[in-house]
Amino acid sequence: MRQFVMELKRKLFRIFFLCLLAARQSGAEVTQDDTAADSDTSYFFYQDQSYPRDCEDIQDQCSTKNVTGAQVIQPNGYDAPFWVSCSGDWTVIQRRSDGLIDFSRSWDEYRDGFGFINGNHWLGNEKVAHLTNQKTYELRIDFETESGLTGFISYGSFRIIDEFSNYSLVSLGRGNPVPDVPWCSTNMIPGNCNRCIATCADPSGTVDCSNDCGDIHQTCICPPNYLMDGTNCIRREDCGCYKEGHGVIEDGASYMAADCSEQCTCTSGVLTCVGQSCDQDATCKEVNGVSNCSCNEGFEGDGLTCTSIRINRDCYDIMRYVSTESGEYSITPSGWTGGPFNVNCNMTIDGGGWTVIQRRVLIPSRQDFNQDWETYKSGFGSYSRGFWIGNEHIHHLTNQGDYELRIDMVNQDHSAYYAKYDLFRINAESDKYNMSGLGSFTGIAGYNALSYHHDEYFSTPDRDYDDLSSYDIADNYDTGWWYGDYYNCDLNTMYFDDNVGGWYNLPGSDYLIYTEMKIRPRKTN
Repeated sequence: MRQFVMELKRKLFRIFFLCLLAARQSGAEVTQDDTAADSDTSYFFYQDQSYPRDCEDIQDQCSTKNVTGAQVIQPNGYDAPFWVSCSGDWTVIQRRSDGLIDFSRSWDEYRDGFGFINGNHWLGNEKVAHLTNQKTYELRIDFETESGLTGFISYGSFRIIDEFSNYSLVSLGRGNPVPDVPWCSTNMIPGNCNRCIATCADPSGTVDCSNDCGDIHQTCICPPNYLMDGTNCIRREDCGCYKEGHGVIEDGASYMAADCSEQCTCTSGVLTCVGQSCDQDATCKEVNGVSNCSCNEGFEGDGLTCTSIRINRDCYDIMRYVSTESGEYSITPSGWTGGPFNVNCNMTIDGGGWTVIQRRVLIPSRQDFNQDWETYKSGFGSYSRGFWIGNEHIHHLTNQGDYELRIDMVNQDHSAYYAKYDLFRINAESDKYNMSGLGSFTGIAGYNALSYHHDEYFSTPDRDYDDLSSYDIADNYDTGWWYGDYYNCDLNTMYFDDNVGGWYNLPGSDYLIYTEMKIRPRKTN
């Protein structure tokens, strides 16, 4: 019962709180001091006036009916009449039933009072002081808890003194609690009746909702960490399907150990646990506090058995799982949300598995590379006429792992060269597709021309991000490329009659008639 009463105290300001004052009746028990200060005398020496002094005075004048609602009174010594709320012969000094009125107030506001007389309010300390110093007053506090439990407590003598003494509570009298609750048996406590009862078979209390409350509001319930087992409340750990570290498992439900090494099932109150392990293509994961085996990306199943539904991230995946023939295939890089897109795969050069990101050829119907930022972002062209795969595609491809870059070139002398870098990566559009990664150079192109463009932003004719303030290289050469204050190679420059780009200091002519850029995951062995 102590725990229950303390709970009411903790919640009584939260839901509904009503303080009422009434003059003590002549039959009430009083002390010798109380008697000396009864109806014919007062703690303050003031003259009588024509207004009622409290709600009891009003009730005495209207004995044929019960006085309720707003009334005007003027206690002895108070300088002006004021409105109060009456409930019979009780004078209401406080009411609080919701959060519409803020009770976080200043000293002056508590002194003068605030709120609405027929609603939530504090009457005011100065008014209460004058009221309670006219005679001996009884205090009654009615309350209702969040669960709907109601009760009250009364005190035989309530008085506060004036502002000079900080409205000190100088008299309260003996409390008389009268909670409207039943007596409960061992392991049960008073509480609000609930049709859904948490039991050992239904620890969440969402299935067994057969309890009939009828007109009963207060009843006996199980305390926290106890569940109903028949007609008794027992500890959770005493239920038949209790699992250490987890709690009670519902009848018919299963529980997976945190490391997915054991699965337990509750059947008719009997707990059965068996060892298990996730599939080699699955990972033990925790989601919303529940562990389970989950198939890895590219696989499907219950986690104990997984089958491949491979999502190919690039042409290297195509070569491993789909085909070793060069051609056009559909891929979806990790983190790409735009759906699968088609790429050209080179499966013959240098071990194959290359995703082609750029190609230019010197033919009459060649693709124009003089494009704006948005077009370079999404990509353009065709494999036969020349193309750029798109900066967004390149960014997602090169940021799902470490990728190497190979550039194949043919110059005006019809000599073939290649340059190879063991790392190639570009950043997102927010960083202007900066060439943030360029690894070690190998090949037969002679000079490491692309290194000059490492850590440079991408520029297009309509977006000038080169290092020159007075000259727009991309606009001047009708192209998109990673420029600094100039360039040592440009594979996307404007077409000339006899070349499609240049690579500085090739062993032969620097001018090119064919280029192809391609990437694949960097080999670790």
